[in-house]
Amino acid sequence: MSACTRTLVPIGTKTVALPTPTNQPQLQISPSPSIEIGTDQYAVVWVGSEETLIVRKPAGISGTAVSELAYDQRGIKLTGSSTRLGSSTWVEIHTPAGGTGWVNAWNLTEDILPSQFCEDARVNNLLEVFVSSLIDEDAEALNRTVHPERGLVIRHDWWNPDVIFLPNSVNGLFSDLTEIDWGVLGGSEFHILGSFRQIILPQIEDVFFVTPESKCNEMIAGVTNQAAIWPIELGNMNFYVFHRPSPEDGNRYDWRTLAIGIEYTNNQPNISIVILYRGDI
Repeated sequence: MSACTRTLVPIGTKTVALPTPTNQPQLQISPSPSIEIGTDQYAVVWVGSEETLIVRKPAGISGTAVSELAYDQRGIKLTGSSTRLGSSTWVEIHTPAGGTGWVNAWNLTEDILPSQFCEDARVNNLLEVFVSSLIDEDAEALNRTVHPERGLVIRHDWWNPDVIFLPNSVNGLFSDLTEIDWGVLGGSEFHILGSFRQIILPQIEDVFFVTPESKCNEMIAGVTNQAAIWPIELGNMNFYVFHRPSPEDGNRYDWRTLAIGIEYTNNQPNISIVILYRGDI
């Protein structure tokens, strides 16, 4: 089993003072009734379409492979047992053929039907707080919205590696100027280097400079040479998309899209991943 390349980012303590953005995020999401979403089933995430998630016994990468799960497997049930191995949590599951085995909890997500997700008003509220916290540079509010175990994962373009800000690092997201390698520009070997504030935050602000278009579990993109897709390895994760279209009579490649992946933890929605998309010439 392998997954996408991931980079863990330590956050320092250096602070910087920049002007606070004056534009506030504007979201237009259809109002939905509050509903209670409960599930005792899980689905596979962060496993490529050409790969499988290996079920092992005992827990750990040195355990014997006893089963495999497809990259899009759903309906997985846990036994309730878990163990911590280094920085990873492993959980015991019931295998499709019977019996039990262990998988890394990173590769499982609560199995929420897309129809249920798109009707959950709590997600609308979560997105409002999340976007506002980014625009206002409110690290404490941001930290309350992100996944309590994953933290916040960011991709600059869907094909680039994950950059992971663990839960204890999110509070320093706006103040740290450590240079991060976000991957490469499409069709080139040019590396995108800079801090979250320098590289990612301006692109997020650009999406919400005007009221963006939005969709639930559906991509919106402008003209580009590389298809803008929700990553296959995240196919079992629900998401919202916000799109700032290119200006009328302007550069048709001048558009930007933000996709926000959301998972549930103990029936509560949390932000897990943000993926940036833009026109690629």
